[in-house]
Amino acid sequence: MSTVTMDDIQSFLQDYVAKSLREQGRDVPTTLADDCDLLLSGYIDSLGLLELMTALQDHFGREIDFEKLDPEQMTIVGPLKKFVAAQLS
Repeated sequence: MSTVTMDDIQSFLQDYVAKSLREQGRDVPTTLADDCDLLLSGYIDSLGLLELMTALQDHFGREIDFEKLDPEQMTIVGPLKKFVAAQLS
């Protein structure tokens, strides 16, 4: 099983958010900073967060226990990337 890097997760998040925003006819950010809050920025809503969690698991082919992640950190790119990387390592 290959190791998932922070860059892999960043790339997935960038592509996922870009696709979602394009479908809504919205501008796509060129990059997602580690301090970007996906919910507060309006990039995803609460349903979109659930869809993102499922998409992460489907994309990387492993179950991720999101209940172990502080809900306040769940929508912030940097902490989310670190958590997912730790869960997949």
